[in-house]
Amino acid sequence: MRYSNLHNHSTYSDGKSTMEENIQAAIRKNMRSLGFSDHSFTACDTSYCMKLEDYAPYLREIAALKEKYAGVMPIYAGLELDYYSDTDVTVFDYFLASVHYIVKDGFCHAIDHSPQQQKFCIDTAFNGDVLAMAECYYTMVCEHVEKWKPTFVGHFDLITKFSLIPEEDPRYQALAREALKRVIRACPYIEVNTGAISRGWRTTPYPGAYLLDTLKAAGGQVLLNADSHHADNLTTFFDESVEILKQNGIDHICMWNGKTFDEVGI
Repeated sequence: MRYSNLHNHSTYSDGKSTMEENIQAAIRKNMRSLGFSDHSFTACDTSYCMKLEDYAPYLREIAALKEKYAGVMPIYAGLELDYYSDTDVTVFDYFLASVHYIVKDGFCHAIDHSPQQQKFCIDTAFNGDVLAMAECYYTMVCEHVEKWKPTFVGHFDLITKFSLIPEEDPRYQALAREALKRVIRACPYIEVNTGAISRGWRTTPYPGAYLLDTLKAAGGQVLLNADSHHADNLTTFFDESVEILKQNGIDHICMWNGKTFDEVGI
């Protein structure tokens, strides 16, 4: 099938490919559309995100590319809005809500940059209690989504990236399931995210397959995104993700049409 992808990073934040390199790759892959969602400015860590002064040129370049590729492929201007960001989201075509940090006792802990940093967060901010860290993370995800009502929710269970979280533990699963139901009440669109696969950290997408029954029962809808940081990875593990969805009773994915989502059968 022809895929769309709304979660992509360019050289405006921590991506390795320019916007046009991404678009050219999407055309070669015969994709339906492509959206850029570079990281919003976060004062607690400026190493990976756009600067505030980058927003205007970012939007100008996307506008120019929309015009250049009109009739070839729809291009959308998005933003990945972090918990620790605050900006005017109305200037974007869409935005997703994500949590990448936990700030505790004045220290900004990056939870998805490396296993060492996540372990440091668990050990120092939560006295080694991984479930306390998970509870804090999911509370933040819920609060973030409820506050902003995003177009869709980014990598819901990102804390599982480095396999430090006991995903088989019923106590953890209960936390994740309850948080997912709460999130869906505020925003039903949840991305299936393959980014950690292309970067070699996972072999399956977010959210974990055990959460898909909860997602479906709660009325959630799924869209497929690569969280790509390189033009080669725009559709990494998409076919396999579709099979996982089908195996879990999901018969369609959602694709953005510029204003809302269309349901596309799989």
